[in-house]
Amino acid sequence: MGQIQIIVEGMTASGKSTVVNLLSERLGFEVMPEEFRDPLDLLSRFHREKHSWAFPMQLNFLVTRFAQYLCASEKDNYILDRSIFGDKVYATLYYRSGYFRDSQFGCYLTLYDSLLRSVKKPRLFVIVRCKFDEIMRRIHDRGRQDEIDAGESYWKSLYDAYMPFLDFVKSEFGGDVTFYELELSDPSFIDTPAMVDSFLEDVKEFFPERDFPDHES
Repeated sequence: MGQIQIIVEGMTASGKSTVVNLLSERLGFEVMPEEFRDPLDLLSRFHREKHSWAFPMQLNFLVTRFAQYLCASEKDNYILDRSIFGDKVYATLYYRSGYFRDSQFGCYLTLYDSLLRSVKKPRLFVIVRCKFDEIMRRIHDRGRQDEIDAGESYWKSLYDAYMPFLDFVKSEFGGDVTFYELELSDPSFIDTPAMVDSFLEDVKEFFPERDFPDHES
């Protein structure tokens, strides 16, 4: 089994997809995108009836992301947009918000811990940060109705839950993780070559053995 090279984590609208696309297009990594197998439309049901659908939705996402993680581990070139680690952030938030019963959260944690034993840590975590006001602006600008309908208080609670994400990941691996934190509140990042190039050069340093493709600015 190979090893996932990079996991890009951050809350919704923080800029994860921007980062993943850069790493793929400029450095030649292969993208295993965030994927939802949601034939029962659990996400929409959750937004309408959180207490009824939080638990089945989150179990579905956990199993899907685990399968995706194993698939991405089959060779040494994959990066992931989100992972099972971010999934636990959501599950913990929903439990603390009262959407999971104690027994349901216990079931979730038992499954999560069991799956985690089969997971090899990635070479690098890229943790994307973004100011909350900018996240809300992006959510409204992209106009996905289920996201807008979730409401600002929901997004603020998720934002707060993601703030200690680095400490959480360290605890999962006994402190032995390699990470890079990227602040993406500035919407001009992607259109500023110097900022983009600086980020990509930083990432290259984590992979000294790798031959990266040439890129003309």
